[in-house]
Amino acid sequence: MIKKVWAKFDGMDLECVCDEHHRKCKDDTCKEYVVKFMEIDRKQELEEATKHLSIEARKLQSEMQKFQSKISRSIKKYKI
Repeated sequence: MIKKVWAKFDGMDLECVCDEHHRKCKDDTCKEYVVKFMEIDRKQELEEATKHLSIEARKLQSEMQKFQSKISRSIKKYKI
């Protein structure tokens, strides 16, 4: 779920989080952020989690290779 929130930080510590339409803070120290909430399933089996991690790593590697190829083609195009 992606949601717009207002939040206030003290360094790396989160002090306050307000909903887009129901702000608790009346001062202007909160700033607007877009956040993605992901549910955590702590009962997930280790093998299933490892398999999921492996699949995501392969997807990331594929995307990186595509990006490198695109950059290489662009560089070659501008060298000529």
